[in-house]
Amino acid sequence: MMSRLATLGRINVPDWAFYPLAAGIAALLITAALLMRPYNAAAVVTENELVFQGVALADLVNGPGTNVRFDPGHEDGPVARASSTASFEMAGPLSAGIAAFVPDAFETRISGRRIRVEYQVRAVEADGPQTVHIGYFTSGYGDSGWREQPITTRYTTLSFEWDAPVYDGQEFNESVGIWPDPEGKNREILIRRIRIFILPDTPR
Repeated sequence: MMSRLATLGRINVPDWAFYPLAAGIAALLITAALLMRPYNAAAVVTENELVFQGVALADLVNGPGTNVRFDPGHEDGPVARASSTASFEMAGPLSAGIAAFVPDAFETRISGRRIRVEYQVRAVEADGPQTVHIGYFTSGYGDSGWREQPITTRYTTLSFEWDAPVYDGQEFNESVGIWPDPEGKNREILIRRIRIFILPDTPR
């Protein structure tokens, strides 16, 4: 059985070598994206909440296979217009998608805490993508993984809860990511708000 990369007609890699190679490429691509991190983000940060909305959406960064542009004059208000030219099946494991980088101060606050990640999004057209993938990504010490969620042409708040790993001196560069079009047909979605909320501790 040929690997998925072989189907692209670019390289023929044996199955036994595909996944280690893919993991290595993924690490390099994500690291490259993180080097472009915007440090002048306008995100709103409080003790328990981080919100990307309005002009802060201009700081979103696209990883390989995805596109994003800020549209401050949209009739819905400031939005980020996001799309993907590669399918999630082929490129998702090798890319951070559209990333919003988390300020260092907030990263330390979520250490060992349960958080909720929320995206307020909609498809632009009726024949647009029916789902997107969202996730939270750390610097190699435990990610949430991608979570597939349905969308429509009306704004929907997508969310998931996740237990963040305990921070233990790792290098920062955490982000929340979204894969806009799992089929890679370059169909746009609108992102109006991204929110991370630290949930109250509950007795165990």
